[in-house]
Amino acid sequence: MVKLLIVDDHEVVRLGLISLLQLQPEFEVVGEASMEEEAITQAIRLKPDVILMDVKLSMEASVSKDSGIIACQKIKEKLPEVNIIMLSSFAEDESIFNSIMAGASGYLLKGLDSKELIRSIKLVAEGKSLLDPEITAKVFRKMKGMTEEHQILKDLTKQEKEVLKLLSRGLTNKEIAVEMHLVEKTVRNYVSTVLSKLNVNNRVEAATYCHKHKLFE
Repeated sequence: MVKLLIVDDHEVVRLGLISLLQLQPEFEVVGEASMEEEAITQAIRLKPDVILMDVKLSMEASVSKDSGIIACQKIKEKLPEVNIIMLSSFAEDESIFNSIMAGASGYLLKGLDSKELIRSIKLVAEGKSLLDPEITAKVFRKMKGMTEEHQILKDLTKQEKEVLKLLSRGLTNKEIAVEMHLVEKTVRNYVSTVLSKLNVNNRVEAATYCHKHKLFE
């Protein structure tokens, strides 16, 4: 018997899933939740085999784009053996990547038919992944990019990282010098070294690079 926890902030969707899955003799719906905090609490208390988790869940006072993914990550930290399938209305690359990095076993669109959903749950319950080759390739490409970005920051000294961070916020050399208690000439030297290590031509490109890759966010 596969124990299921259904997490979705839309009651109609949640009850529809429960009604469908309760008809399957091999499934037992042990609980439901509509909010991030409730999902985490229920998962810890009920210890289901598989969780169906909406990507976007209600929080105490709002709806967060990635609250389901955050809940997934927190649950996997406490219950690494639990398999989580993320559900979404859209196949967004960022959400797919973040879901997998959070520990989800798969990512399904809500528009899939009931037979495919049931098959997917069974596969995940057996410890198998729902990632198709295309999604897997996207995940590895993004991970490769993150590794390269991490390596670039690793190549910078502590002072160079601080200069880059302040530069990315739009501070001038003079303002950076005041902030870091350095003379302006030293800051200019740091900026020159940072630009060279980042392989960019000017401080605008360096700032753009930082914002694009969210290095200090």
